[in-house]
Amino acid sequence: MIYILTPEEMALADKCTIESIGIPSLVLMENAARALADFVLSLKPRSVLAVVSTGNNGADALACLRWLLQKGVKCDFLVAKSSKTTEEFRIQQSILENLNIKALEDFPKEKYDVIIDGLFGTGFRPPLKEEFVPYIDFINSSSSVVVSVDIPSGIPSDKFVKANYTITFAYPKTYHILYPYSKYAGDIYVKDISIPCACVPNKTRILLSVKDVKPLIPKRELDTNKGNEGKVLLIGGNGPYIGAVSMSAKAATMAGAGLVYVGIPKEHMTSVSNYLIEQIKIPLPSKDYYIESIEDIDLEQFDTIAIGMGLGIYEEGFKIIEYILNRFHKHVLLDADALNIISRYKALELLKNENIVITPHIGEFSRLSNIPRENIIENQIDLSYEFHEKYGCSLILKGAITTIATEDNIYVSTRGTPAMAKGGTGDVLSGMLSAFLSKMPISKALKLGVFLHGVAGEITAKKSHIEAFSTIDMIANIKEAFKYIETARDNEVSFRLHIESM
Repeated sequence: MIYILTPEEMALADKCTIESIGIPSLVLMENAARALADFVLSLKPRSVLAVVSTGNNGADALACLRWLLQKGVKCDFLVAKSSKTTEEFRIQQSILENLNIKALEDFPKEKYDVIIDGLFGTGFRPPLKEEFVPYIDFINSSSSVVVSVDIPSGIPSDKFVKANYTITFAYPKTYHILYPYSKYAGDIYVKDISIPCACVPNKTRILLSVKDVKPLIPKRELDTNKGNEGKVLLIGGNGPYIGAVSMSAKAATMAGAGLVYVGIPKEHMTSVSNYLIEQIKIPLPSKDYYIESIEDIDLEQFDTIAIGMGLGIYEEGFKIIEYILNRFHKHVLLDADALNIISRYKALELLKNENIVITPHIGEFSRLSNIPRENIIENQIDLSYEFHEKYGCSLILKGAITTIATEDNIYVSTRGTPAMAKGGTGDVLSGMLSAFLSKMPISKALKLGVFLHGVAGEITAKKSHIEAFSTIDMIANIKEAFKYIETARDNEVSFRLHIESM
């Protein structure tokens, strides 16, 4: 498992490793410095400048310079004086001075191939003191490749280093994952420095990798039939939104559901008859293209019901949702307008059911929770978990990352691409999740569905262009996403977050 830790939790893991396990601080520092140096050497620099303050983050950078010197790289360092100097920093600076490398007295005018940012680590807390601003400005105004140690210095204040790469140690931290800060870290590499798993104080936040989802891809028995592969009912497509539920239905079929039924307003039957060929259409009683009732359907024949994709917000819609939740006791997925209806009618008590899965984006979750969007984005992981704990339903919160809160854990997927910021991608996810929910436990279905959805988006963007991304093409590429996951490296997380095997 790849755990995601807060800075405070990482400090506890360090303390446990040093005091309880018995690995000295300088040994951990040497491991970190060697891992950092190996990465910097991969950039093939001729000259490197470390910009540091006098804590252990700066000490890591100075120890790294020693390894670079051994490989013939020209190295200098610039020290921003801090109110506290750690013993480890004194030791590392003394070693460099013994090698005739002394701190620069002022900002250098020459250009370095690489600047190592070793001002602050994850233990930094705002506000940023004014005396450090010139050092951050110097780094950001340079044309050098910037490699931050642990995290770009200054995050989470409003003044911070903008790195090309960030090298962190042991486990990813929340700031490496959460936006807006993650985008300023560049490509992130997590290096193993021998901090044991036994010292991790919180194992509820888990970063999904290929290893976690590859075993979840269903394996069909030789004598299976369509009835054994999941029977899904999707309800939506009211008014002008017939495309939403249609895309969900296509995605459910492509994700492997044996039978996909689509409940739509009776007036839409003709318009979708040539598009939804593989799916079974159910014309529902409706008025002016809005569904009025589903009471003629035998709900118990289905393994999963999903509602909300293109539903609209109206009173009969609320009654339909209540009807399903009161009578259907298998997996129910609530998406889009089903959630907006819950918010409008202040009916969050309906969500207190472990069989329910909700899939809001940030705006929909803000309406459900009454938490401002900015707060949600900056605290998405823990807020997802808190909502799950409070209501008991499983939650998929969609944003620049996707969080999955279910069965007392919080899983994070960093798969996907900005190209997916386009109408219809959420409907595709709902269809895929419905297919998996129809034939596997909730936790497995959500992890596989979310990760696969992100990979399908990446494949689609790669084949096309970020601006020309097509949701219809994404549905077709679900099959490619299955193949990709089956052959990918187990420790692969995403295109810009790289985890060393642990």
